[in-house]
Amino acid sequence: MVTTVKLQNPFEYSFWVILIAALILAAAIGLLVYLIMRLVRIFQKLPPRPAARKIELNPYVLGRMKEEYVGKIENIAGGYKNGAITKRDGYQRLSAIIREFVHEATGINVESLVKSEIKALGIRNLDKLMEEYYVPEFAEDEKAENKDLISSCVSAMGVIKSWS
Repeated sequence: MVTTVKLQNPFEYSFWVILIAALILAAAIGLLVYLIMRLVRIFQKLPPRPAARKIELNPYVLGRMKEEYVGKIENIAGGYKNGAITKRDGYQRLSAIIREFVHEATGINVESLVKSEIKALGIRNLDKLMEEYYVPEFAEDEKAENKDLISSCVSAMGVIKSWS
């Protein structure tokens, strides 16, 4: 009985071998890039905490600053009472005024920081004030219904007046 054996070509499965090798190589390169990026983040220095600039704030200059910013907040409250501005617009203006006051009084640029970054600075009463107007400033109007702009303005004026 004659038996014939048909041998397969040596590179008949070469497509699969190349595909698997390419996948393993891609995974290895991806893992290497991930590890390098992770090491870079570990050894990268954290950005320094914003430092207050040294400014001369004598009681006279600070008093004038307080009067100016309290006046700006009173304008917001008056505009809201008269219906000239909306609640959201009032809260956005209030936020800008408070941030501008803190920047001018301390030298720390809080105008572009988010709520968690401002909390990390540890400025007394500023984080509580930010908590008060953060939701009405950014949320939908329904979520801000229970917030009162006038009382928020009074709180902000209290913080400014007690600033030292």
